[in-house]
Amino acid sequence: MKANKGKIIGLIVLVIVILVAIFYGTYNARKPSQIEINGLIGSEKQGLFDDQEFKDLVAKKYGLTYKYTKSGSFDQVNLSSEDLKKYDYLFPSNQLALEVFKNNNHKSTKNEIVLNTPIVLYTRKPVAEALINHGIVKSNNGIYEVDMTKLSELVLNSTKWADIGVPELYGDILIDSTNPNRSNSGNMFLGLLANSLNNGKVVDRSSLAEVKPKIKTIYDNLGYMQVNSGDLFEQFLKQGMGAFPIIAGYENQILEFSKENPEIFNKVKDDIVIMYPTPTVWSSHVFIALNENGSRALEGLVDSEVQDIAWKNHGFRTGVSGTTDIKDFDVNGLRDSIVTVMPMPSVDIMNELMAEIQ
Repeated sequence: MKANKGKIIGLIVLVIVILVAIFYGTYNARKPSQIEINGLIGSEKQGLFDDQEFKDLVAKKYGLTYKYTKSGSFDQVNLSSEDLKKYDYLFPSNQLALEVFKNNNHKSTKNEIVLNTPIVLYTRKPVAEALINHGIVKSNNGIYEVDMTKLSELVLNSTKWADIGVPELYGDILIDSTNPNRSNSGNMFLGLLANSLNNGKVVDRSSLAEVKPKIKTIYDNLGYMQVNSGDLFEQFLKQGMGAFPIIAGYENQILEFSKENPEIFNKVKDDIVIMYPTPTVWSSHVFIALNENGSRALEGLVDSEVQDIAWKNHGFRTGVSGTTDIKDFDVNGLRDSIVTVMPMPSVDIMNELMAEIQ
């Protein structure tokens, strides 16, 4: 009897061992092979790529580890063909960069817009209130909208801050941005500003000659411009209204900051104002796969769960259903949708505008 009982127990153990072996074999067969993907990204996407939730998800579902180096959008696409061989992907921040990439006769295996965020202006309450008093900004239910045509004229005409009731600020009204020849946020703002100086119409060949000297005048007054949109936004936060009264940047920057630095954000959130240009332009972050590994990396980024993380943790308007609920953020003056948008000038027109301020 004892012998039979021992045989039964041994048989049960054997069955369990076999089932465990089958389970692990099946699990390992289904588990994606793990690879490292190496590429270049705009600084505004660093938060997403460093997000542990993102890293764990793409490793589990796609077997991917995204390695990156920060680089300006136009620095990326103007690399030599030999230098591009070092990378699996590029991740600049607008479609113009993709056009430059193609014009340089570079080839991609795939490319796709993955993330979106509008260009906005950031300022402080005293500046916003002064602009409201002069009919340049409107506040509708706590949403600040700036008439870019009127504001660009103030900048072009070297209007003093004191002239609009902000005597504590020194000098002329300026809008700081990153370098349009190296950084996407600066390039997008250049296009927006050029259109605004053209009475709110997209600059074309017929209007370019009139707009170019205006652009040169404004940018000559700006002096040194940052290359990195993250650095400019950080300086805006740290150095205050006196150093940076108004900057151009991405909407997602303040949303991401509110999640990553909640204690600091709570101290400044009632003073910082998001001003939505009417109209504005979209910054569409396009992923350029340079080889098959890059194509695999693109699959991970368009995953619906990844897109959800991109909105809720980093403020990118991904467009996936349910990912743009503004209640996900405790940020004043956040628009629930971006509807007043204009196109950027064509690649050829932008190239001439960029050359004007080199």
